[in-house]
Amino acid sequence: MSRVTAQDVKQSNYLNIYRLFFHHELLSKPQIARLLKLSLPTVVNNVSALEAEGKIQENGMCAPQGGRPATAYRLVDDAAVSIGVEIQSKSIKCAVINLKGDISTVNYFMVNFENSLNYIQSLCHTINGFIADQGYNDSRILGVGISFQGIANKDGQTILYGKILPYDHLSVATLQPYFAYPVILLHDVKCAANAELWHAKQHIHNAVYISVSEHLGGALILNNQIDQGKQGYSGALEHFRINDNGNPCYCGQIGCLETYCSLTALLQSGESLEHFFLKLRTDDQPTYARWLRFLTYFAKALNYVYLLLERDIILGGEIAPYLRDEDLSLLSRLVENHAPFPLSGQFIRIAALQQNAALIGAGLPFIRKYIP
Repeated sequence: MSRVTAQDVKQSNYLNIYRLFFHHELLSKPQIARLLKLSLPTVVNNVSALEAEGKIQENGMCAPQGGRPATAYRLVDDAAVSIGVEIQSKSIKCAVINLKGDISTVNYFMVNFENSLNYIQSLCHTINGFIADQGYNDSRILGVGISFQGIANKDGQTILYGKILPYDHLSVATLQPYFAYPVILLHDVKCAANAELWHAKQHIHNAVYISVSEHLGGALILNNQIDQGKQGYSGALEHFRINDNGNPCYCGQIGCLETYCSLTALLQSGESLEHFFLKLRTDDQPTYARWLRFLTYFAKALNYVYLLLERDIILGGEIAPYLRDEDLSLLSRLVENHAPFPLSGQFIRIAALQQNAALIGAGLPFIRKYIP
């Protein structure tokens, strides 16, 4: 067993004090000493070091607790940042993700996706230009996470499968030479589920996250982590075949859930999601008929999911801000109609994070790794 040195203890105290600031909005030196059972001189030295390094800063005074008010300190949430990138067919979205997992800055660039080296160069130029505009030193940038409409392998080094945005052998090896910081590739729905894990006020231990957007996608949350499966394909419920004589899917199969329960399937040509729900809430019968058909197919698939896993189902994606409790109630009843045994309690809920979830989730792996 290795011997614990004085330097080990010093480093441990430093990290423990820094870690506290990720869980408390404001802290004083006496509070830190009490919480960690450390001597005040030890706390003073480490707080001074953290402040000098720009990781924490003074923020007014703490309320007095029997004595004089003490100086309050807070986390500098952009002492280090990551860059989240979301690639879609006609655009690239870039954001600065701070240490609280929030977006500090976001920008949207119109760039059409294509399977070419020119696109890779344009993508990297766009990201680097965005980073340069933020004015951060390279040392403060933890890395670039890229959310992609395709399945990435478990270590984020390559895209295993991508039919929506087909690219031959898209990999970190192709992208990394353009950047001065680490790059990873991530599945967009797993990014969104990761962001939901971070931001949801309700603790999520096990759940199924389903994103309903232009395309459909899923992710499994097991033991408070995103399950990747053996290779990275875990959660791909969009390719459940629910109709053997159904619609053709981009994957080459017939009757996939994607062709019935994505927004591409729900909306008519030129129709916006906002307009659809406006008509639905004003009792337009043809719109309600489409909605019921959508939910009926969705319920059939969710029944399979719930029978297999018996986990809560979280609905995210572009549809999430438009959903109401009445929609969840109807969907739950339809699922229960398929179930061979009674389902008790509420098991479907709307995602807590409803905007830029994939974009935030793309940057979170670097933030998680940084936090002591």
